[in-house]
Amino acid sequence: MIRDLTIVLPAYNEALRIESTIEKILAYAEAHLDTLELIVVDDGSSDGTGDLVERKFGPRVKVLRRPNGGKGAAVRTGVLAATRPWTLFADADLAIPIQELEKLAARSREAPIVIGSKRAPGGDIVYPKFRLFLGAIGGLVISTLVVRGFHDTQCGFKLYRTDVAQELFAVNKLDGFGFDFEVLYLAHRFGHRAIEVPVRVEHQLGSTVRATSYARVLLEAVQVFTNKITGAYPLRPR
Repeated sequence: MIRDLTIVLPAYNEALRIESTIEKILAYAEAHLDTLELIVVDDGSSDGTGDLVERKFGPRVKVLRRPNGGKGAAVRTGVLAATRPWTLFADADLAIPIQELEKLAARSREAPIVIGSKRAPGGDIVYPKFRLFLGAIGGLVISTLVVRGFHDTQCGFKLYRTDVAQELFAVNKLDGFGFDFEVLYLAHRFGHRAIEVPVRVEHQLGSTVRATSYARVLLEAVQVFTNKITGAYPLRPR
């Protein structure tokens, strides 16, 4: 069981939800972890997200601020700042309960990358049908153009050995939602094994994922494919 962990929460205008998320994470950490480094990356929020976190939680949570650049840029900022041996990144709404970490940690001896999956056999997904349909189309495009072998590259609950995560995020290029499959492609390219674990997830009201987000992901899949065939990625880690 992993007991020394960095958790990265990318946040954009999450003032209404992030307090509850942090309270749940801190309570879990107190019972199950020896050391927790919790990093909230405020991605240019206009609703005072960063100020709220600092005011409510003080030194227990590290707040990093950056201009709005997208989820991928925010996660990269947090990952590159991580100092503990393992790094989990999760969504600010905590749609996947923090207790699901135990499923990922149980497989961490098998691979340096263990990703949660909504669509793997055994997963528990409660989403509107239209979102399920769009996700299935996106998954087909991603497996065709970018990286194969995963039921779900876009689940926002992933556990990385920190040295491997920092190696990959140091060279990834996408700042949007497509960073997930880009980093998994880079892991495959650099010879790092990644395994998929089914997790329980619920649709959260106020989600920032829209139909346009899926369209952007498809464009980013094409961008990664273009980068692959033009040699834009290094053959090995820097």
